[in-house]
Amino acid sequence: MSMRIGIDVGGTFTDVTGFDDQLAEVVLIRKYSSNPAEPMRVMQQIATDLAGEFGPEAVSLILHGSTAALNTLLEDKGVKVGLLTTAGFRDVYEIGRQWRGEEVFNIFAPPPKMLLERRAVQEVRGRLDWSGAEVEPLNREDIERGVRVLLEQGVEAIAVAFLFSYANPAHEREAGEIIKAMAPGLFVALSSDVNPEWREYERTASTVANCYIGPPVSHYLHNLEELLVETFPNCRPLMMKSDGGAGSATMLANKPIQTVMSGPVAGVIGSRYLGDLKGIENLITFDTGGTSSDMAVIPNRPLFKSEVAVGRHPLRTQTVDIDTIGAGGGSIASVELSGVLRVGPRSAGAWPGPACYDRGGTEPTLTDALVVLGHLSPSALLQGDMRLASDKAWQAVRDKLATPLAMSETEAAWGVLTVLANNCVTAMRTITVERGYDPREFVLVPFGGMGPTIASKIAADLGVERLLVPRDPGTFSAWGMLVTDVHQEMSQTRLVPLDGAEPAEVEALFAAMEERILADLERESFPRERLHTLRSAGMRYRGQSYEVAVPLGPITGRADLDQLAARFHEAHYRRYGHMAQNETIDIVSFKVTGVGEINKPVLTPVARRDDAVAEPVGHRSAYFGAEHGRLEAAVYRRSSLVPGAKVTGPAIFEERTSTVVLYPGQVATVDEYLNLEIER
Repeated sequence: MSMRIGIDVGGTFTDVTGFDDQLAEVVLIRKYSSNPAEPMRVMQQIATDLAGEFGPEAVSLILHGSTAALNTLLEDKGVKVGLLTTAGFRDVYEIGRQWRGEEVFNIFAPPPKMLLERRAVQEVRGRLDWSGAEVEPLNREDIERGVRVLLEQGVEAIAVAFLFSYANPAHEREAGEIIKAMAPGLFVALSSDVNPEWREYERTASTVANCYIGPPVSHYLHNLEELLVETFPNCRPLMMKSDGGAGSATMLANKPIQTVMSGPVAGVIGSRYLGDLKGIENLITFDTGGTSSDMAVIPNRPLFKSEVAVGRHPLRTQTVDIDTIGAGGGSIASVELSGVLRVGPRSAGAWPGPACYDRGGTEPTLTDALVVLGHLSPSALLQGDMRLASDKAWQAVRDKLATPLAMSETEAAWGVLTVLANNCVTAMRTITVERGYDPREFVLVPFGGMGPTIASKIAADLGVERLLVPRDPGTFSAWGMLVTDVHQEMSQTRLVPLDGAEPAEVEALFAAMEERILADLERESFPRERLHTLRSAGMRYRGQSYEVAVPLGPITGRADLDQLAARFHEAHYRRYGHMAQNETIDIVSFKVTGVGEINKPVLTPVARRDDAVAEPVGHRSAYFGAEHGRLEAAVYRRSSLVPGAKVTGPAIFEERTSTVVLYPGQVATVDEYLNLEIER
């Protein structure tokens, strides 16, 4: 047996999927209760169970997605950080940017959160100009003095961010060597390694954040790798990265900032793989668990962004473009003083959880509302392994919602679902309509424990006609990890006017970066034939403040640069709704992504049967809004359905990891890969 394991650590549950290469099928689907306070305990339990069930020699690859970096930032549990910066630029980190994004009209908007005190910023003499040429030599005495001051303050990590280090990292590297000689065990991060791109504030903020989470996350990664290698001697453990790729603990130890969005991206990568398998180009992913909903639009390929804010911490790191809101099965519903129903972003979490978990929780959640509506069965969760106390759900909805709002429990529960669905639809319109995409041209892919349960209502409100619910949707993100590759990125800022660029120089710059990144991946035991690279250029119209990333291939002549200009105009139009074809174009940054290819699971299709009939295992009264009221919905065990089977709503499909609710007017068909194709 040669098994590949995907492990997705969520706020409420940790999902595990195992794929057997020899059998070419999924052989393990399992959920564990997450333990945010002690994440390694859950991983130890998973490793023990897998070794006992399949044997230590059976597992060849484990891909792991974790919220370790994200939670460290959100919960302010990082280490004490110091910063060395260029003399005269001590306040760059504190001043930040004037632009306040969505809070631009809020005069009380809080500033970005600082991760260190001003006294922990030490200035160092030494200066480079914009091209990287040395203007003033680096002052070693300033570095030694600054490090001594920081060590006296008790810092556990030091960030180094010198002016123009993206053009020439020599001063930062020299400072790094001095720090390591003075404090060998200290975590040190250089901005020229973490984010070698221009804009000193973003570069500094990202390097400080990398140091803030560095020691705890690196410790977690090393402990995890040690646990997995000891338990499974033939195993290669990898960690999901924010850009949808994976990396080893060695690759990520010094740049844990690359794992901030580690968990949510796997579902996007899995959805794209599933879309390619089905020949579907445009997808919207909808991943809802116990705490949050993650949404992404995929117009043929996933979209990426280079800047993200986490808990008022601005970070610049490559990540799949995902929008997250506090809407999940544990989202708490309450009545505000003005009589307004509010759902989320507060969550009951894994403990005590929704009232129906019967763990002491008394506040009504989305899960409780769905039990009252009849969409969730009290006895079907995790195929009966987790029973729900429906009386506690009814009581919580009645006491906290229905009575204050002077309505029935069913009406209050439908209000909870409606409010949460509206929040999700608003977020989806932001990533589609506001970017020029028509959601009616996309297929919605819902997954996560709660995504398929509420997706039909959201699709109707959004105007989406088709849904594709994957097999085992509750653990789909864990499965998505099995279809990713190892990624290693490298970027370089260099201002090059496109009209005056020499094709040979541009090609030589990319080629040098590619050679370095391929050498790094070869050190990770990837043979050269399993490696390839992806190129992109950050481009802008001259005078603009920000760039648009444009993919490109080899540059062999002027025609390739002209084609690059055309692609930039198109990308700019797609992003901003206009283009300026007569304006001068600048290339600002060069980026190369090295890809180490991992064999993907091969899904074997099952032939559709024209005579396939879906037999319900029972019926249940379920509420579908004022238009339909309560209806008798047929209940199906999804694992018994065969390709070709067709079901007309209202209906409910129950399976181990999730529940799919089919509304009146919808038709679901089981495809050859055991997905549910739903149409209106």
